[in-house]
Amino acid sequence: MAEIVVNLVIDKLGHLLVQEIKLLRGVRQEIKYVKEELESIRIFLKDAERRSAIEELKGNNNNGVQLWVAQVREVAYSIEDVLDEYAFTVTQLPHGRGIVGILRKANRSLKKLKLRHNIVNDILEIKKSLAEIQDRRKRYGLDSIQKESDVETRNIMRQGGCGVCSYYMEEDQIVGYESIRKELIDLMVNKIPQRRVIVLVGAGGLGKTTLAASVYKKNDLKNHFNCCAWIHVGKTYIKEDLLRRTTQKLYGSFGENAPGNMETMDEMGLIDMLRTYLEKKSYMIVFDDVWKDEFWKDVEHALPENHKSSRLIITTRNRVVADFLPTDVVHNSILKGLPPDKAWQLFCMKAFNSNGFCPPELEELSSKILGKCGGLPLAIVAVGGLLSKKNRIVTEWEKLFNNLGEELGSDPHLRSCNRVLSEGFNDLPHLLKPCLLYFGLFPESYSIGCGRLIRLWIAEGFVQFQSDNSNGPEEIGQEYLTELIERNLVHVSETKLQEKALNCQVHDLMHEIIRKKTKELGFSRILNEHNMSECLKARRLTISESIDNVLKRINDSKVRSLFLFNIVELPRSFKSTLSADNFKLMRVLDFEDAPIDYVPEGVGNLFHLHYLSLKNTKVKILPKTVGKLLNLETLNLKKTLVGELPVEIKNLKKLRYLAILRSDIHIFSYGEGTNIQEGFGSLIDLRKLGGVRLDSKMLEELKKLRQLRVLGVQLVNGNGKDMFSSIANMNYLKTLCIELTNRDETFDIESVASPPKYLERLYLLGNLKKPPDWIFNLQNLARVYLSRSDLTDDPMRVLHSLPNLLQLFLLEAYNGEQLHIKQVSRETSYESLLDIVSRLVEANPSESSIKMKFIFNSPKVLAPFEVLNDDDVQYCELRL
Repeated sequence: MAEIVVNLVIDKLGHLLVQEIKLLRGVRQEIKYVKEELESIRIFLKDAERRSAIEELKGNNNNGVQLWVAQVREVAYSIEDVLDEYAFTVTQLPHGRGIVGILRKANRSLKKLKLRHNIVNDILEIKKSLAEIQDRRKRYGLDSIQKESDVETRNIMRQGGCGVCSYYMEEDQIVGYESIRKELIDLMVNKIPQRRVIVLVGAGGLGKTTLAASVYKKNDLKNHFNCCAWIHVGKTYIKEDLLRRTTQKLYGSFGENAPGNMETMDEMGLIDMLRTYLEKKSYMIVFDDVWKDEFWKDVEHALPENHKSSRLIITTRNRVVADFLPTDVVHNSILKGLPPDKAWQLFCMKAFNSNGFCPPELEELSSKILGKCGGLPLAIVAVGGLLSKKNRIVTEWEKLFNNLGEELGSDPHLRSCNRVLSEGFNDLPHLLKPCLLYFGLFPESYSIGCGRLIRLWIAEGFVQFQSDNSNGPEEIGQEYLTELIERNLVHVSETKLQEKALNCQVHDLMHEIIRKKTKELGFSRILNEHNMSECLKARRLTISESIDNVLKRINDSKVRSLFLFNIVELPRSFKSTLSADNFKLMRVLDFEDAPIDYVPEGVGNLFHLHYLSLKNTKVKILPKTVGKLLNLETLNLKKTLVGELPVEIKNLKKLRYLAILRSDIHIFSYGEGTNIQEGFGSLIDLRKLGGVRLDSKMLEELKKLRQLRVLGVQLVNGNGKDMFSSIANMNYLKTLCIELTNRDETFDIESVASPPKYLERLYLLGNLKKPPDWIFNLQNLARVYLSRSDLTDDPMRVLHSLPNLLQLFLLEAYNGEQLHIKQVSRETSYESLLDIVSRLVEANPSESSIKMKFIFNSPKVLAPFEVLNDDDVQYCELRL
C-alpha cells in the first residue's frame, strides 16, 4: 500500500516541477530532492512490503520492517497533504483587471511570498523525516531484504501452509462436492488416450485442495497409472526446483530412487530426464495451489503427450491460469460456495460435534454466523471448530459474531482461514491493492455497480494510464476489475447483456479482512456515533446510520473521500460543515441515496473534487458555483429532481461522466428530461451524457462531443431530422437512446450515412414507420428497444439476421398480428431466443393477454408459452 502512495506522490512532484517553476523557483531544488529521495526509497518498498506480509502471516506484528513501511507511508501522506494544500491555496490567490487588478496583483505577490515560505518550511520538515527513514533502512539492514524475503517466501510455500490440513481431511467430511468429485473420478479413469488437464478454479477456502486430494488418494484410482505425484506449487517457485521436486515424487511414487546427479542439472537437463522417464508411462500429477499465469509454460515440455491416458489436476484461484492451456486438453471446473443446506450440514457437524444438532435457542444466531462464512468450506470448518470449544450460550456466540473481524487475526482456530484469505490480497500487484481495499468503504454484502466503482478508482488516482494510450482510464479500470474477478477476490453479483459484470462485491469474510487492513493502513474508516474518535488519521470516511456530531469531528482532518450510508436525516449543520475550510482536500463526495435536498454553495470551492454523486436524492437545483470544480470528472445526477443545469457546467473541461436520468424505470424512459445550456460542447472529454433535453441549437453543440460512449437525449421542437447527422462522428458510441417528445414527428433515420459501428444498444422512442436498413451493419447490436414506433411491416424482416441480438423490446411499436422469425443465427442459443421472444410484445394495460403468431424454423417447443402445433408452424399465446 505504501508503494502506491509513494508512486502517486512522485507523479505529483514531477508535475509540480514542470508546471509551477516560476512560483517555486525558491524551492525547486528542495522539491527535486524530495522526489529523488522517494524514488530511492521506492526501490526497497516492494520487497519490504512483501517481507512485512510474511511477518504478519507468522503472527509477528511488531517487527522493524513493518514499522519502516508504516513510516514511509505516513511521510508520503504528509507530502501529498502539503502538495494538495499548496495547489488549493494557489487557486485562492486574487485576480483582476485595471486598478483593482493592480492592487490584487500586489496582494497576490505578498501571498506568493508567504506561500513559498510555508511550503519551504513544510519541505524542510519532510526532508528531515526522509533522512531519518533512510537511516533506519540502513540500520534495519533492508538493503539485503530481497534475497531474504525470497528465500523465506519459498520456504513457507514449500511447507504448503493450510494446504497440508486440506490434503489430510477425511473423506466423510467432504460435504457439498460429491457430484463434482464423481465427475473428476470419471474424467481420471476414462479410456480417452489423450492427455487431459483438469483445472479446479475457485476462491481461497473453497476446498479445491481437499477435493483434489480426495481423488488423488484413492488407491483404486492410482492403479490406473504407472506413476503419480502431488506437488504443492505456491506463489513463488524456481522452475528448476519445481522440476526436481516433480521428478523426485514421480520416482518415489513406486519406490524408485531419482538419479543422483539431478541436483546439478540445468533446466534443459531436468526436462529431458522427465520426458525420458514418462515417455512410455501413464502418469497422474496434481499441481496444487498454482498462482502464476504462465505456470503451464514452465512445465508443459517436461510432460509429454504420449497417448497413455495421462491426467493432470491443477488447483488455482486465478482463472487466467487455464487460459494458457490448449483448449483441446483442458477441462475447467469452477467451484462455488456450498449451497445453504450443505453449508448448514457442515457447520452443524463442526460446531456441535458428533450429533450435529443445533439447539433451538442458537438456530437464528448460527444462521447469521453461517451467513458470514458465505459458503466457504474452510471458513465454515474454522468458525464451527471455534464455536465447538465455546459454551453454548447466546451471549458468547453473539460476541464472536460481532467481533469476527478481530478474531480472524488473533484466534488460533481462525488463523489458517485468515491466512488463506489474506494471501490473495498480499499477492496483488501494488496497483490493485488500493482497488480491493476500496470495498471496505461500503457496508458488508454491499453490491456496487462496476461503472461506479471504476469511476471512484479513477477519481482517487488509483488507475494509472498514459494520455497517449488508446485505452482511457475507464478501460484500464475495467482491466483492474477483471483481474480482481479472475483472481476470485471480487465476485460478480449481477450481469448484464453478453454476461458482462454489472454489479460486484466481496465475500463477507474478505470484507472483514479488508476492513481490518484499511484501519491499520489509515486507508479508510466506517464511522458512527460509537467510534468517532478513530477518524482523524483516515484518508477516506464512510458515515453510517447517524451523522449527528460526526461531521464536526472531522473538520480539517485531511479526509479525501466521504460516503454516506443508511442516514435517515441530515442535521442543519451539514450545510455549513461541508465547506472549503473543512474539506478543502476532498476528491470524492458520494451522497447516493442520502437524504439531501440541496447542495451548499461552498461545494464550488472544493478545488480537488473529482467525483460528485447526488444519485437518488431530492436535490432540485445545482448551484452555479459547481462551475468552479475544474477537476471534476464525474457528476452523477441520476434520479434527482434537477430540471436544469447551470450554464457554468461548460467550464468543467475534465468532465467525463454526466448522467441526469430522472426516471426510476429504465435508461430508455426519461419522463421529463433536464435542460442543458448552450456551451456544453466545450466538454469534449465527455464519455457519457444522458437524460438531457435538446433543441435544434443544441444539436450543433452535440456534434463536438466525439468521445461519447453513451448518449441519451430527449428531442424537442422537431429535431428528429437533424439528430442523426449530429452523431455521425461519434465513432466510439455504444449506447444510443433518443426520444421524440412530439408524437406527430417521425425519425428521419434513413438519412444516416454511416451509423456508429460499435453500437451495442439502440433505444428509439417515437414514430419510426420501419426499422432502418442500415441496422444490418450493426454486428455488435445486442439490445433493441422500440416504443411508439407505429410499425406496419414485420420488424423481424430486418432484425432477424443480427448475429448478437439478445433482447428485443416492442412497446406499442408494431401494429401487425404476426412475427416471422425465419432464421436464427448459429450464435443464438434457444435460451437467448426465448429471452428475445419473451420481450417481443408488452400488452395494452386493458388487455390481460394478447395473441400473436410466431413462425419459427424449428419445431422446438417453447416452454414459457402455450404452444399450439399446426403442421410446421407454431402458434404461441403470450400471456402477460
